[in-house]
Amino acid sequence: MLDANISFGQAEYLEQVLREGYSHPAVKGIIMFVGPANAGFNSTVLADEDFKNTPAGDVVDKLIDEWKFQTTEIKADGKGSIEIPLFHGDYNITVKDPVSSSLTAFSYKMTRDVTRDTVHLRINA
Repeated sequence: MLDANISFGQAEYLEQVLREGYSHPAVKGIIMFVGPANAGFNSTVLADEDFKNTPAGDVVDKLIDEWKFQTTEIKADGKGSIEIPLFHGDYNITVKDPVSSSLTAFSYKMTRDVTRDTVHLRINA
């Protein structure tokens, strides 16, 4: 059990444990029962008595930001290719032809069973 005053080394260990758990195909989610020490939580607190992040809280915030996919505009290379690492989930993708400005939209589902996938999309503009 981790002490309420979690050290930076313990926060790094927490990050390793969360990353390993999240990467396992059988894991559907991670629930942590944590809170501030003054509320009676005594292990892996994410916030101190003033509700400021502890090192563990910084780790959790960093991973949440890393693991969520945000709307992004990506330009293809000279051959019209892009490579995007995706987390499992449903995606709505819109491709814009820079010459004609025509748009092509499609949906893509990345499942836990798919470790690597290639999507080829041909736009006749």
